[in-house]
Amino acid sequence: MAKLICFTPRLLTENSVEKQFINTRYLTPLVKRGFNTVMLTADNPNIEDILTLCDGFIITGGTDIDPVHYNETNEGLSKSVSEKLDQIDKDVIEYAVKNKKPLLGICRGHQSINVFLGGSLHQDLNEKNVDHKNIGKNHFIQMKQHPLFAWDKVINVNSYHHQSIKNLAPEFEVIGVHEDSTIEMIVHRRLPIFAVQWHPEVNSNSPESKIIFDAFAKLVKANF
Repeated sequence: MAKLICFTPRLLTENSVEKQFINTRYLTPLVKRGFNTVMLTADNPNIEDILTLCDGFIITGGTDIDPVHYNETNEGLSKSVSEKLDQIDKDVIEYAVKNKKPLLGICRGHQSINVFLGGSLHQDLNEKNVDHKNIGKNHFIQMKQHPLFAWDKVINVNSYHHQSIKNLAPEFEVIGVHEDSTIEMIVHRRLPIFAVQWHPEVNSNSPESKIIFDAFAKLVKANF
């Protein structure tokens, strides 16, 4: 049976009705690599039972994380925070760490992994006179060599965020940095966990995205 990748949801309220969904762009590159996929649901009291069925996890993009989780107050810079979304991210991260399961964080997921493992965020990059929002391409990142990733020294990706890592969580290594010092990629030193600030699923056939999804697939297939 194919291994199962579990994804966190996106939350949206329309006409007072809350919806949970996932962009199929996240699913496609994993299905192409032979995995089964399923979306986890937020606010599930039996989430632990579901997590035990998963062979790997992807924490997807979404709204901002409540800064209370890194001992700061929200003065209006962190937008559309969701206790439900924060909780499911936290549940997934803690389970993956405890059970040494492969975990990939994308955009918000990159930030969640850092926050819930002891790091903090810049609540708004505009405070640093930096703009990383709505950049479809030509966002250049300096990459550090790593055994999992066959990078060029500089890669060209997209950027759709207004927050970023401030203090790095313990046991992580930075392997991707923008020229303005924004942390764009982190890897755990012991566990099969890594995260990127950009969105590789937007163009999953690009060389950079293939490296990300191939590396994650390799970790899942090697994990028992």
